[in-house]
Amino acid sequence: MMAAPWRRCAAGLVAPLLLLLLLLCCGQARADSCAITPANVTFPSVSSISPGPVYASSSFKITCTWTDILGTLLTPNVTICLNLGAGSGNATTTNTTMRQLSSGALRVNYNLYTDATYTAAKIWGGVGGTTTSGNGIVLTMNKSGGLGSLDRIVDIYGKLEADTALSGLSVGPDNLNFASSFGAGSAVMNYQFSLLGLLGCLAPQTVAIPFTVSAPVINDCNINIGNLAFPQSRLLTSAVRTTSSLSVTCSKNTAYRITLGAGTYGASTSARRMRNTGTAETVDYVVSSGLDGASWGDGSGGTVAVTGTGTGVAQALTVYGMVPAQTTPSPGDYKDTVTATVSF
Repeated sequence: MMAAPWRRCAAGLVAPLLLLLLLLCCGQARADSCAITPANVTFPSVSSISPGPVYASSSFKITCTWTDILGTLLTPNVTICLNLGAGSGNATTTNTTMRQLSSGALRVNYNLYTDATYTAAKIWGGVGGTTTSGNGIVLTMNKSGGLGSLDRIVDIYGKLEADTALSGLSVGPDNLNFASSFGAGSAVMNYQFSLLGLLGCLAPQTVAIPFTVSAPVINDCNINIGNLAFPQSRLLTSAVRTTSSLSVTCSKNTAYRITLGAGTYGASTSARRMRNTGTAETVDYVVSSGLDGASWGDGSGGTVAVTGTGTGVAQALTVYGMVPAQTTPSPGDYKDTVTATVSF
């Protein structure tokens, strides 16, 4: 008579055990997963004569979802590995220490980094067989309890080099568009759910990361011109001369034309004047591209404009100034402001 209650307890344990087994089986059928939402890395307009690197950034969103009721107990940790290869624009599939964007057969140098220090150690890599195979991005997430999702934002930093590859481009009037595409085989996310987070990505799930890096490279010119400072003169009975330097930098093979305005006080580009800072008196002067040459203006009224072709690097020109002999005005400081313009 005493055995019956015991048998009832044993029979009562069968249902919870069967339920546990069913839950475990269902948990294996409802696999937890991770997804990634990449964003393209787009450089702003890049001058082919840029004096320094050009930067861009992007953010990737990773979402990992626990759908198994036991997942947060049995596999609460997920390890995520983001690995990057060469990309479609690269000159080789193995050298990723410096990547390239391409426009047909043309290339410019850039790279992607995991932080804004832009050091070689922070180049994003991770794909085996490349020169940055050890530079993958590894991160972990932990679900403390219950079903649901966790998000992680990963910031990516781009740097396009202002080097001879950039300055040597013959951009032309229509500009150039450079790009490199990533996806299956060149950009992948591996992830692994586990109990302790110790498995890493040894037996990973793999998801492609499709995104594009692009940069519009534009035709450009810059000029810098120094001030013309005439020496002190007591009398203007003979010509007074001085020089300054002008530097013009234009994209390779770009035709340019440099003109000078009439100045603040000049009647025209062939009749410039400096004005006394304390009175209304003026002094006539001439600016030219050669010693005692024709007035440098816009090509009208007997003036000339300076033309040339860009090389991608700075070209130096000499600016000649002359105050011709004339009636000497009152002593003082005489000044004028002239605008230099480069057209291309």
